[in-house]
Amino acid sequence: MLHQDDPQPLATVKDAPDGSTGLARNQIGVLGIVFFVVAAAAPLTVVVALFPVIIGAGNGVGIAGAFVVVAVVLTLFAVGYVAMSKHITNAGAFYAFITRGLGRPMGLGSASLAIFAYNAIQLGVIGGFGYYAAEFVNKHTNTAIPWWVFSFLAMAASLFLGVRQIHAGARVLAVLLTLETGVILVLNIGILVNSPTPISDYSFEPFAPSAVFAGALGVALMFAHASFIGFEGTAIYGEEAKDPKRTVPRATYTSVIFMGVFYAVTAFLIVNAVGVGKVVGLAETEGGNLVFAVSDSVLGRIGTEAFQLLVITSLFAAILTFHNNVARYLYSLGRQGVIWARLGTTHPTRQSPALACYVQIGMVAVVVAIFALFGLDPYTTLFTWWTGVGAAAIILLQTIASIAIFVFFRRSDVDKRPWNTFIAPLLGIAGLLPFLWYAVTGMDVLLGGGGWLQISFTAMLFASLAIGIIGAYLIRARSPQPYAQLNSTLGDRT
Repeated sequence: MLHQDDPQPLATVKDAPDGSTGLARNQIGVLGIVFFVVAAAAPLTVVVALFPVIIGAGNGVGIAGAFVVVAVVLTLFAVGYVAMSKHITNAGAFYAFITRGLGRPMGLGSASLAIFAYNAIQLGVIGGFGYYAAEFVNKHTNTAIPWWVFSFLAMAASLFLGVRQIHAGARVLAVLLTLETGVILVLNIGILVNSPTPISDYSFEPFAPSAVFAGALGVALMFAHASFIGFEGTAIYGEEAKDPKRTVPRATYTSVIFMGVFYAVTAFLIVNAVGVGKVVGLAETEGGNLVFAVSDSVLGRIGTEAFQLLVITSLFAAILTFHNNVARYLYSLGRQGVIWARLGTTHPTRQSPALACYVQIGMVAVVVAIFALFGLDPYTTLFTWWTGVGAAAIILLQTIASIAIFVFFRRSDVDKRPWNTFIAPLLGIAGLLPFLWYAVTGMDVLLGGGGWLQISFTAMLFASLAIGIIGAYLIRARSPQPYAQLNSTLGDRT
């Protein structure tokens, strides 16, 4: 006999509490989901902002191999994740998966952790958007417009698109992602054509184990992993996808493999363009301007201007994606009555989680307003602090999910494929645990400082998980019947 916290038989997803038909169906295909999840990673921002950190403070010239290592681990994680997505289609994604595998308390804890993680990352990205947009506009117009004006404009635009049906946002992301990946491809081609280093002299040391596992490997792996954040969001759009049992798996593998190859190749070319013996020194002196320096040498000033503009659009694409992610988690929890039930309703005509979209923007707007009122720097505080703790939270969430997936298939007979349900999930757990260790013990690196800052943000990380777990036990004590029915809208077997 199953305990009430054990996984229950899979059930069909129900309609929203107000009787509406739930999220709009058949709205988005493989490419649409890929646009959302890759946009969350903001590839151009990764190349501009994180590459110099990995090279200068991480494993140096081994940066390309670090991306390969992370891509392999996340692909192993994706095998079990995809296998489970074929049996559970839910906008709560991690919440639904972890609830099925590890029970309701850990499931609600993971939902709380996911909302914190995505909100934190979005806050950081909003700060980065405001910083880069203000710098760009002020430079070209000589007008001193505060950064927070641009941040609030970005939030308003993401809210507008979020309230509309999901395919509207997918179209915008398709354009923005095409532009930012296009400019990186142009840079790569420019390096091959105009690099001071002839192609015949290119070194493959960036992939050599002696280089990959050298230096501050933990720093390299943490920031390389952060470059993939968002790919796990494929399952979030399952309820709105066309043929989700096929769409979600294809989108997941496409996203992680595309990003792994894209980052590794770009890093390899940049290292060789500067020179294996010179790139670490240049990264330390140039910092965030490293890629601009490379662009200046191979593309000229116009190419660098394009980079600086598209970094802004790249950040907006990430803001929109994380907005949609959090809104769907709030919708999923509201639909089950775990939080305000009205959040589980949809727009009467667009069938989008409209109220959840408004609440999500309200949550981050309050924090942005506080940082603006206190005159805090949007890059060194809002961007650095919140993306750091958000990245750590995602690693913790993925680790818990990988354990839940492994346990789910041990307890269930829905899939008995050894590689998909046993070997790959186990390898995924083994691969993610070192990432989690580096993230928690190296929080000061992610935050750019230690002391009270490290203690505060580490406490927030684990508190966000604990709040959901404690809340689950409170619900069970006060409302046993609703608690027992929490699994009723978690997924389906079709």
